[in-house]
Amino acid sequence: MDPSRRAEARALVPAPLLYGQFQPVVGQWVEYELATRQGAFRVRVALVGETVREDGTPLYQVELDHETTPRMLVVVWLAGATRPFVERLAVSVAPHAPISIPVDLEADSPELRGELMGEKDITVRGPFAGKARERTFRRERGKPVVVVDASRVPLVGVVSVVTEDGSWMARASGTGARPSLDTVPIAIPRLPGQ
Repeated sequence: MDPSRRAEARALVPAPLLYGQFQPVVGQWVEYELATRQGAFRVRVALVGETVREDGTPLYQVELDHETTPRMLVVVWLAGATRPFVERLAVSVAPHAPISIPVDLEADSPELRGELMGEKDITVRGPFAGKARERTFRRERGKPVVVVDASRVPLVGVVSVVTEDGSWMARASGTGARPSLDTVPIAIPRLPGQ
């Protein structure tokens, strides 16, 4: 991937998926507080569906429900569990019809994460209190990215991600998540040769 396109590609993979370790359990959810320059709001990340393809590969539907005004729902379709591959991403902002685009990126792409500069064991407080692992990544430019991992956080194992663009902080988790996307997205096709 051309280095000039990495920031654009990074924007297509939500930070908890990019820096986490996917732990698929249908119905589980984790709620993050996302703080950006525009303000802070909650984002509920939920695994709401799984189908198995003819070749045996599972396809997962992960929804990121942004509690903004207007409400924004981002749906990511991941192929595979061990090294999940983001096939498509749909965005729905009421009252407009959802639009789906091809992504074709590894959810945990080392190229997009950046270079691992260091890691250490730490203790975190709050709803996911206990031992955790802090990792620091360096991207091609900008401030380092600091990620705190703990396997007890459902779906992605990420307690927090702090980037120069904002921060994701896990606040709650649970089960019983159901799909929120209730309209078939308008699918933007792949370009010829892709």
